[in-house]
Amino acid sequence: MSFLLGLRARGVLNTATLRAFERVSRLEFVGHHYADLVHEDIALPIACGQSQTSPGNLARMLAALGASSSDRILEVGTGSGYSAALLSHIGLSVISLERYRSLAEAAKTRFERLGLANISVRQADGSRGLIAEGPFDRIIVHCAVEGAIEPFLDQLTPGGALVGVLRVGRITELTRWRRSEGNRSVEMDHFGQLDLPTMLTGLSEVL
Repeated sequence: MSFLLGLRARGVLNTATLRAFERVSRLEFVGHHYADLVHEDIALPIACGQSQTSPGNLARMLAALGASSSDRILEVGTGSGYSAALLSHIGLSVISLERYRSLAEAAKTRFERLGLANISVRQADGSRGLIAEGPFDRIIVHCAVEGAIEPFLDQLTPGGALVGVLRVGRITELTRWRRSEGNRSVEMDHFGQLDLPTMLTGLSEVL
């Protein structure tokens, strides 16, 4: 309850998003050895040398995403699957891409156990999105983008939005790019500092 109050204080007011955080147990996605930390608003390590974004920062990303229950979502960076599970509980159809085979397989197992049938996990290089299955209403990227983002923008529906971290030198900001209705112009909004690892390319069959 105190965590949900904290989210409201941060400006997260969407009822569906708050309900998703209430219903999805973070413990399912980090392992019982972190049971004493799952209610803390901190990032936690997961397999393959990766980490799970803190719930507060994840809530900021979901708030910026502004998705509704009819949206198709592309997620880049499945990780433990916590974010995709939250999106699933909001009622969204999610395709989630993960470059590490073991993370992708573990996430699939969790989703099957939890009965989350509206998530499809693929082991894939998500650095250019998923052109073959676009366009998407929303794209969320769990990493910092330094180069061109046009491949992602080209996969958005009119009015669709991309959320990720824009890295310019040492500055990293949570950013939303939104395609305008009826044309190809893009509006960009910033939501304060957020530091995430830089996007990697390629697959990892080893980990």
